[in-house]
Amino acid sequence: MNHLNIPPAIIIILILPILYGAIFHLWKGKTWRDMASYVLVAWAGFIIGQISGAFLQLDVLKLGQVHVIEGTLFAWLLMLAFAWLKG
Repeated sequence: MNHLNIPPAIIIILILPILYGAIFHLWKGKTWRDMASYVLVAWAGFIIGQISGAFLQLDVLKLGQVHVIEGTLFAWLLMLAFAWLKG
């Protein structure tokens, strides 16, 4: 039997931006396309936060290898900017 071993960091990086995008959609979204857009933008922001946290070697709040604060901050900033640019 094959066992799929997925590192916990990957699961956190996949799930948190989906949660953030869904919450932002409840606040600002109108259509399902908006929700998909917010989730994609949240993923992009979270990845940028991960890279910046690793580059700056910030250890404010980490879950394993995941920079939660930096990822969350960039995800929300990008979603706010996207919503503002979208109109």
